Amino acid sequence: MGVTFLLWYKAIESDVSFASNLAYLVPFLSLVFIHFLVGEEIAPSTIAGLILIVGGIIIGKK
Repeated sequence: MGVTFLLWYKAIESDVSFASNLAYLVPFLSLVFIHFLVGEEIAPSTIAGLILIVGGIIIGKK
């Protein structure tokens, strides 16, 4: 857990907008981990929401 805090502080030091985009990736990454580690099925509506999140991040980077 200490490593994640160090990585978060490093991201904030480099670029605040980059760090805020990382915060939007948390739901995406948690669903991916839940799917592969626990075997939870992901609903199609959730996948649509994840596509919107990733699309927003891509648009925000431009």
